[in-house]
Amino acid sequence: MGEDSHPMQFPANWSGFGPKMLALGERERKFVWAYLINTMNDDGSKSGHGAQSARDAGYSDVANGAKVRAHGLLHRQEVVEAIQEVAARELKGMVLPAVAALGRLLHRPDHPDHRKAAETILDRVGMGTRTALDVNVSGSVTVNHTDEALEQLRMLLELGVPREKLVETFGFSGLGRYERMLAEKEGRSPKVIEHMPAERRE
Repeated sequence: MGEDSHPMQFPANWSGFGPKMLALGERERKFVWAYLINTMNDDGSKSGHGAQSARDAGYSDVANGAKVRAHGLLHRQEVVEAIQEVAARELKGMVLPAVAALGRLLHRPDHPDHRKAAETILDRVGMGTRTALDVNVSGSVTVNHTDEALEQLRMLLELGVPREKLVETFGFSGLGRYERMLAEKEGRSPKVIEHMPAERRE
């Protein structure tokens, strides 16, 4: 039998779950739920989530029956899809705490992961360095998509990002170039046009 002294707590009503979960039988649903909880609560000291989850769901453990049952369940497509469905449901519930934690990190410029937090946020809103920039091993930056780079620069300027951070992101010469392009785009400076011969007037 399992070593846990506290019995698994299951939802009193499954009606709020998705179609994959509702398509399963009662014990199968309990297995999926127990598997999710046991996996999430793993502190690295346990193993065999499948067998424990099968025991939690009420399957027999005679002659290692729970282990065998778990192996079979975890290889059934409908059970795997239900696990993915429930995991996605639980993950959505963690979005706000995750955003809050990321926000706290973003407000600590001295934190070693501060830049990573900023880049993560920009990536998630479609203006990150992964889509706008290519950083090679020498540390130089090549802008692949000018419009995306300009939008990123505009946002960073609005956020008040220090200039040294902008230089790290765009490069010293690149920053000046994109600042001029951004100013031109926003109508804050005249467009530089190469000299061309004046057209002959009729």
